[in-house]
Amino acid sequence: MISESTIEGCLEEDSKAQKRVYETYFPLMLAIVRRYIKDEEEVLDVLNQGFIKIFKKINQYHFGNSFEGWCKRIIINTALDHLRSNKRYKDIFSFDAIMPTYQVYNDGVNNMSIKELMIIIDSVSPVSKVVFNMFVIDGYSHKEISEHLNIPVGTSKWHLSSARKQIQAKLKVICPDVYLAYG
Repeated sequence: MISESTIEGCLEEDSKAQKRVYETYFPLMLAIVRRYIKDEEEVLDVLNQGFIKIFKKINQYHFGNSFEGWCKRIIINTALDHLRSNKRYKDIFSFDAIMPTYQVYNDGVNNMSIKELMIIIDSVSPVSKVVFNMFVIDGYSHKEISEHLNIPVGTSKWHLSSARKQIQAKLKVICPDVYLAYG
């Protein structure tokens, strides 16, 4: 955890305080960016852009709120900005189909490690993976996802459904008792 005095040091552009924040949150923020972007060079670029934004916007942080949560939002938004601005990613965000929603019941994955589950999530198609991460892991609503990614709410829901279907198919191979319920 970062102390208030360290945050105050960052407000004063103290390089030692900034280094403490960077070193403390680097592993967590790196993992967040890797959930959205595969290319390691891009990951590090986006991560560093995110930290620059954290230090430039630190005067917008309100003491009493979670500093870590505030940093996570900036890092996630930086990753999303990168995806939106990158031509390679723009082309895959244009899909606009709707599929029925469903739930994955995953009693059979209780013994899987987080790393194994993240490998499966990482194999999901790019846009569906981004939507899945935003909705399931980072807690965004479909409305917020649609605003961040500039896609219709229905498309966000479809991508979440698609991600769940892809994950469920992979889990079914590993854990045959995983099943899909449409609703």
